[in-house]
Amino acid sequence: MQLVLNTPGLALRVRGGAFEAVAGDQRRPISPEQISSIAVTAGCMLSSAAIELAASAEIPIYIFDETGDAVACMRSPYFESLATLRRKQVYFSDAPEGGAWVLEQFKLKTGHQIEMLEHLAERRPAQKEVLQQKAELLVAEVGDLDALENRPVREWRDELMGWEGNQARTYWQALSDAMPEAWRFEKRSRRPALDPFNAVINYHYGMLYGVVEQALFAAGLDPHLGILHVDEYDRPTLAFDLIEPFRPWIDRLVVDLFLDHKVEIAFFDDRNPGFFLNAAGKRLFIPAFNEWMSREVRWRNMQLDRTAQIFRSAAELARYIDETMQRP
Repeated sequence: MQLVLNTPGLALRVRGGAFEAVAGDQRRPISPEQISSIAVTAGCMLSSAAIELAASAEIPIYIFDETGDAVACMRSPYFESLATLRRKQVYFSDAPEGGAWVLEQFKLKTGHQIEMLEHLAERRPAQKEVLQQKAELLVAEVGDLDALENRPVREWRDELMGWEGNQARTYWQALSDAMPEAWRFEKRSRRPALDPFNAVINYHYGMLYGVVEQALFAAGLDPHLGILHVDEYDRPTLAFDLIEPFRPWIDRLVVDLFLDHKVEIAFFDDRNPGFFLNAAGKRLFIPAFNEWMSREVRWRNMQLDRTAQIFRSAAELARYIDETMQRP
């Protein structure tokens, strides 16, 4: 599970070989064996002993800003693989094989977006016909990706980003139209989110980035060596690539919370411009995210939770790179 530290002034220490969360007079022991990562979303204090225990137990510590973006990460300084794999990763990023992998991620993403629209059509029968039409538009455009195959990403990066932008406009418009009127949004907005819906989506995407980055490290890959997303200073660009098929998972979680009337306007601060989750909102959305990611679903003829699926996908990418890139 992910340990979330979201109480201002909370201290994380070590006692008897385990973590101890201290808030006022309350003390809670937590075994490191129960934790996969630590998320800090408020002003907390972490002792050096707690950081050392997390590193030795291979538990990354992520510090998130108010929009849900990870702004810092502490982890063991050692990769879980030889440097040979990361050298192959560099070759892979500029090879046709890397391009083929990127295209597959976008095909998977589109498939999950279509599943999302089908789910939404069941929940919103009045919009069923329109949602089905939007899904058909997404399907029709997938075939355009075939023309990009067998070439390195650098030759068609801009073309793919344009394609993805068109798909995104169709998809997000469909989601907005199916939302209750009070929660509809004009477009995707990030920094800042211009409406409550985008504030929630952004926050959850930020948490999902942490899971993807952790999976890449566990697979022995360098999350900063991107393929589609060009290198950016201190940004996990490969995580931006791998996250694409999994974004619609978050979309479904968030949309269902709104449709189930779990969301209140009191969960947001309107700072004009920009909406941000406040403490009340985080008390709903962070546990909802963790429960959603730990829920087992059918995947390739097996039951796996969503976090495990991401880790499997990262491991498969590492294996594919190792097998296809023969240069040392």
